[in-house]
Amino acid sequence: MTRSCLTLFLSFFFLVLSTAYADFDETQIQQPIYESNEEILFSTSCRTREHGFWDVCYSVNPQNEKLMRSFKFSNIGINETVPNSGFMIGRDFEFNFEGLARSDMSLLVWDSPDQNESHGHLKIMYFFPRDILPAIRFDDTQGINRLIVTLPTREEVIFDEKSHQVIAGVLTEAPIKQTSSGQATAPAVQYQGIGVVVEATALADWPVGFEGEKAAKTVLIKKKGHKFCVVPGKELFYTDHNKGGNVFFNKKYITDKAFDSYVQNRCGFSIY
Repeated sequence: MTRSCLTLFLSFFFLVLSTAYADFDETQIQQPIYESNEEILFSTSCRTREHGFWDVCYSVNPQNEKLMRSFKFSNIGINETVPNSGFMIGRDFEFNFEGLARSDMSLLVWDSPDQNESHGHLKIMYFFPRDILPAIRFDDTQGINRLIVTLPTREEVIFDEKSHQVIAGVLTEAPIKQTSSGQATAPAVQYQGIGVVVEATALADWPVGFEGEKAAKTVLIKKKGHKFCVVPGKELFYTDHNKGGNVFFNKKYITDKAFDSYVQNRCGFSIY
């Protein structure tokens, strides 16, 4: 390849990457661009897509580039899942793909039972195998307005477009519940697909990043038909203070092959 051809190729390559970040189309099935997420933690902003069906969230780096990192929507009640309504009350679903990387695709579910932020309960779910980036599309082909989310496993979850309740697919949910002290119990959203899910929960805090008082916390690895597996959270996640305190999935397990070996050794089943 001549120098001029190489320069042209590199220019096109970086243009594609820049476009993928700034104008990422979450309605399309896409492969992760990177294996490992290396982004510094920046503040996040969200905006509603023009059609109004969901929000997209992005961070802005020092070069003023918007780095797309998730799409989200909320069930704000009143319905079977969210029995009350009001300021801050509801169940949020946020599908993350920070860095457009295979290593950090997840679903964050946030239950807020009342207006007290400390009563909120968060649950994060990582699905395996990780074939694609999460995707979402609007569908009305059956006369019912639906949002269809495709998970990294290529399995689908169907939400009612108006209430944002789960109505079909590989996720199930139960109503928000509170303890006698007012705190929400862990979000009752469960994975029923054929793959594996890694779960962590926390009250009013990010569920992963196992330092300090969280150092001894455990996470669950689940596969339908098998006894769930409990492992130390610090084996799978770590906080990188050189990246602004961003939390990353263990770099040893960023490929599905490596993670599958870990799960087989630890839990006795495969992600496949």
